[in-house]
Amino acid sequence: MTKSLLPILLGLNVAIQFEGVIKSQGLTHHENVYTQISGIDIDSGIISLLISLISFILSLTLLSSPPSDGSKKITKKKRGKTLDVVVVGCGLPKRGMGWYHLIQLLENDDVTVAGVIEPFFCNEKLCATPPPSWTELVASLKDEHGVPCADHVTKLPSFSKKPTLCLIAGRTADNPALFKACVDHGAKFIYLEKPGAPSVAELQEMADYAKARDVKVYLGYNKNVTPYVQKALTKSKTVKGAHVQFVHNNSYDINELPECFSRNAEGMMKNMAIHELAVIVSFFGVTVDTISEFTVHKSPEATESLTVWKPGTTMPDAKYITDFSRVSFTVTTKSGESVSIAANRCGGNVSHAKVSDGNNVEVAKFEFPDAETQSKVDELCKEDPEMMPYFFVQSDDYLVLKDRVVKSALKGGEAKDVATIQVAIEALKLAEYCTVELTKAMKK
Repeated sequence: MTKSLLPILLGLNVAIQFEGVIKSQGLTHHENVYTQISGIDIDSGIISLLISLISFILSLTLLSSPPSDGSKKITKKKRGKTLDVVVVGCGLPKRGMGWYHLIQLLENDDVTVAGVIEPFFCNEKLCATPPPSWTELVASLKDEHGVPCADHVTKLPSFSKKPTLCLIAGRTADNPALFKACVDHGAKFIYLEKPGAPSVAELQEMADYAKARDVKVYLGYNKNVTPYVQKALTKSKTVKGAHVQFVHNNSYDINELPECFSRNAEGMMKNMAIHELAVIVSFFGVTVDTISEFTVHKSPEATESLTVWKPGTTMPDAKYITDFSRVSFTVTTKSGESVSIAANRCGGNVSHAKVSDGNNVEVAKFEFPDAETQSKVDELCKEDPEMMPYFFVQSDDYLVLKDRVVKSALKGGEAKDVATIQVAIEALKLAEYCTVELTKAMKK
């Protein structure tokens, strides 16, 4: 409406002024030009001035209104003190862990997303034709939020001017190099996705590198804060001789295990059960050095090792991968405390923590997700089948973890119950220890 009215007014203004020029040059009557509105004579010069004023106001309206070509204005900067966060290793929308963290960070009032680093999809040499979902994400980040995307952290301004947190969610093998680049670029805080590095030696080197530069590092072990674990820990304190078992299930079909084993080449203990290992390090004091007894539950229903064909390889050069499809074991410490872990790639969607008394009688069982949450997750999965289901299941945990890390960075102090890099090192040591012990036990 505004756009269509403006040219009419401008045209009318030109016509009136043109008539005024003609009159003044004596090309018609030598008398002032007048118009008549409701019987009142008004000088055409006044009309021209009024139209010019209206046109000016309409022009300002057009300049301040959103474009009509479908593009959106950059979101206004958040008020108050915020923490700059850079997501490193974004991955594809609805598939990458980094992407899901990014979506949540954009909604966090304490955060200003200062950049997104994607080493693969932003690198023309590695990915000449990025998927449409990626190019659309890059465009929306720029247009709606003013967030730049690049293939390396050095493409962004130095972090030295403002405390910055780098959330690193790259592939495990890539994380050590990404970590060092972020620290070198001035990051003062790191949120690192589990397990952090392929080996204990690499993770220890990263910890030493960060400590020397006064950089705080946290790991994204969401089960340290998830409600069902906290409920089990609280309940166990009220039960005499309590024993807790943490059961972690995935919902893979057995035919999907070759792809699963290949994609998670670090192995089940470092990839899946590492969450529970971080829990027993954090809350039970279990480390390789404190273990007095490691008992493998060897029945096929409890522990199974499989060797599968590696996708993408063919005869005569076919390759194979050996990993556990499920494990179950109990750890007892030198102080006499024991705790159990079970993990099953094909165990379904529901994980749980079970508390038993001194007579091995079940006292309480806390499921995740519970029936109400699972119902909501099922509905969300139907609405958006392209989304990785575990994003919906663990969404609240991810929020809690990041919120605690962000607030601790802004206010000082430590993030409560969030795993530090030292906890991650002990968990990774346990993962390597458990893999060796499980493999030995299955050969007996």
